[in-house]
Amino acid sequence: MIVLLAAGTMRDDVPRRITVTTLERMHMRTLLRSISALVIVVAVMALAATYSVKASPQAGQAQDPIPALLAEVHALRIAMEQSVTVAPRVQLTLARLNIEEQRITQLAAQLDRARQELNGHSLALRRMSDELEEAEKRLQTIVENKPRRDLEVGISDLKTRIKAEGDAEQASRARENDALQALNTEQGRWIDLNSRLDELERLLGPVPR
Repeated sequence: MIVLLAAGTMRDDVPRRITVTTLERMHMRTLLRSISALVIVVAVMALAATYSVKASPQAGQAQDPIPALLAEVHALRIAMEQSVTVAPRVQLTLARLNIEEQRITQLAAQLDRARQELNGHSLALRRMSDELEEAEKRLQTIVENKPRRDLEVGISDLKTRIKAEGDAEQASRARENDALQALNTEQGRWIDLNSRLDELERLLGPVPR
């Protein structure tokens, strides 16, 4: 079972990205579930065929008790009903699981890009803030008019760039939060579909006698 990412961002105790290993495990889980469901359906059909073969000769043998024959026919009917009604639902659920996995893979990549972009803006913002602090310190030591005016122009330009970078950082953070929420939503749907598949597999379990 995959672990849902926390709703917050930029926390040390929250994974910074959905790893490739996690996505591979999700895909492998769905693949194994597909194989398992197929095996169960085939087993049910084989069991139904077995009941059919067993019931046919018994119908012609007068010494066989009628209750035993009725039990075989009843088991055959149950097996066929379960196979006909449940198997298509299993296949549909597996198809939806595959779609959810594709969505999760896309959203995980989108979240990773948003976080890389956010980190880039944060680093640039810290660097420019340090430059501004140094420039303002130098300004206090300059008395000549021309160098002072040049530095003041540079400081004004730097403040403009810092504001633009801050706006870009906020936009990146919003995109990160949106991608994280969307990813959590899809992961919740993936878990719900797995639970439904568990229920369907139980319906395709041993045939009652």
